[in-house]
Amino acid sequence: MPVKPFQLFLLCLSLPLALRGQPATQSIPILIINHVTVIDATTSSPKLDMSVVIMGDRIRSITPYSHARRAANAVVVDARGKFLIAGLWDMHVHSLSQGQPDRFFPLFVANGVTGIRDLGGDISLEHIARLKKETSEGSRLGPEIYAAGPILEGEHRFWPFSLSVKDPAEAHRAVSELTNGGADFLKVYNTLSRETYLAIASEAKAARIPFVGHIPNSVTPAEASDLGQKSIEHLWGIPLYLSSEPEQLKKMSAEADNADDPKTARDLFYKVNQAILASYDSKKADALFEKFVHNSTWQTPTLVVLRSYASIHNPRLREDPRNAYIADDLRKFWESTGGVPDLRNDDIQLRLFAHDIEIVRAMHSFGVPLLAGTDTPNPYTYPGFSLHEELQLLVSAGLSPREALRTATLRAAEFLGIQRDFGSVETGKVANLVLLDANPADDIRNTEKIRAVILRGKFLSREALEELLENEKRSLPGQKTRR
Repeated sequence: MPVKPFQLFLLCLSLPLALRGQPATQSIPILIINHVTVIDATTSSPKLDMSVVIMGDRIRSITPYSHARRAANAVVVDARGKFLIAGLWDMHVHSLSQGQPDRFFPLFVANGVTGIRDLGGDISLEHIARLKKETSEGSRLGPEIYAAGPILEGEHRFWPFSLSVKDPAEAHRAVSELTNGGADFLKVYNTLSRETYLAIASEAKAARIPFVGHIPNSVTPAEASDLGQKSIEHLWGIPLYLSSEPEQLKKMSAEADNADDPKTARDLFYKVNQAILASYDSKKADALFEKFVHNSTWQTPTLVVLRSYASIHNPRLREDPRNAYIADDLRKFWESTGGVPDLRNDDIQLRLFAHDIEIVRAMHSFGVPLLAGTDTPNPYTYPGFSLHEELQLLVSAGLSPREALRTATLRAAEFLGIQRDFGSVETGKVANLVLLDANPADDIRNTEKIRAVILRGKFLSREALEELLENEKRSLPGQKTRR
């Protein structure tokens, strides 16, 4: 049926609103980006003055502009002075709970995050499968999704949506349920008993499904590595393990957890943290990092969230303009964390964060494989935005800008086993790309200077990305935006 003029007018008026959760543009049959500098994670040298041809959702060719062919009926982008990188991956998020995809997915895309690894939420695996289909087909604007589904916890769950695995006998049931339900990997948590964790590791190996996450206090990082845990998140358990007296510190930590008097607990935790900083064993660290390299045990430090918790009482966190993108209920939760300010504790938390930076620096020097993740939406970690901060923190921990960029592009794809289709700017790969105004290999902060995002061949201009961001502000109750 032909579209009448007034219907066409209404469609045009509704386009900005349709950007929320929907494709901002239709796929362009042929899109050509000319005169662009390609920053490809597979090589060390930039490719100058290139012509990148995209057909449908794939990169068809990458050639010097001087050798490029002209194509009829193509949309051509003049990208002189611009830099093209692969779409970014946030490899530790929690964005698959009720209401979050609608709120978070546009923020990821607007910040050049075209892929996520989600480590647990309350949306069912069946619902996650629908979201994957919608984003891959283009009926919903959003990143590529790899997800764990519910977290595997012990008898006393921390998260209400987790699967409680009380003993080794239940490990087979839990692993089978998630594997058959379509989980891409398993997320284990620190509430698991040692025996149950060992059983899950064995079942995961038999089912050939990766398991990642936290480590129970009864399991050392070295054991987790030997058992095949594919990635350790947040440096979990590592600073304490690298102490020369870890068993004594574990005992003190348990006493603090069980203390009835808050002051007694604070004093014990302060002593534990002091000892962690004072008793770092570099030889033990070398041995652990060599093991991580040998076993290919990846690390997702999530330095940006560790920094947020270390500085949780800093008033500047509450003044961050990015809070305008955060719903009231989540922002109030953030503001409630951290307890009563304590100058002594606040100081040592910052010192512990500096220690974490040095641990990552040592890991990198050994060649431990690293991933970029944020743990959003934990306090003051912003969907999409905070991945750029994580890359900057990785550079502060000794990675070069190019190495940091790889943690969110090629290394992410390698970890997920999808490097054939994602992770670099190469012919034949999915056209998930970010066009930048400045070279991120010179300064990693340049990943924030986004001129356009290409999502499975769909071209989202700077204006379209700004509209996405404005729509997110408008969608929150009580928010006012400038026009």
